[in-house]
Amino acid sequence: MSKGMFWLTMLGVVIFGVLAATREVWQDPAKMTYLEKYIPKVNILPQEKSAAYEQSCSACHMLYQPSLLPARSWKKIMENLSNHFGDNAEVEPKVAREVSEYLQRNAADHVDNMYSKPMMKLLKDDETPMRISDTKFFELTHDLLRREMVIDNPDVRSIARCEICHHEALQGRFNRFQVRIPNFYLQGVWKKMKRDEE
Repeated sequence: MSKGMFWLTMLGVVIFGVLAATREVWQDPAKMTYLEKYIPKVNILPQEKSAAYEQSCSACHMLYQPSLLPARSWKKIMENLSNHFGDNAEVEPKVAREVSEYLQRNAADHVDNMYSKPMMKLLKDDETPMRISDTKFFELTHDLLRREMVIDNPDVRSIARCEICHHEALQGRFNRFQVRIPNFYLQGVWKKMKRDEE
């Protein structure tokens, strides 16, 4: 081994040792104080809570983060609860108004996080998507999905069930590197898992 190679190896060992000794700091975002100003942008849960939204909507589907659609979309969705994607989701007018105002206040065009800004840039001014999956941003970030991974997958069945593959969706985090699609695994590309034959 040459002298240069020896010192390069030693440098690698030292760097590895430092990273291993400090992994609790660099692996836990809560301890990365220099990132504090960015953490709220990664977690897209709104600062305010809405009991009306939680009580009215959580019985049927996950509580979608308001910043995943613009205010005009939430307004239109809330105006037609009698035909809410094929279901009757009507609530008392006062509750509907409270939920609608909450969603619009925290919509993509009123907040600043890592999903809202690029999503709004990809929307045309006259475009009012009725589903999160109708946005160009969603299509671009889910371009690898195939029908067999979602619709034909018995453990998923719908693109609207974000929490199935994004395990931190309810906490407002959609880390693309932590996606776990049931019955599939990632090895260069998503491939179907081979089940043991019984």
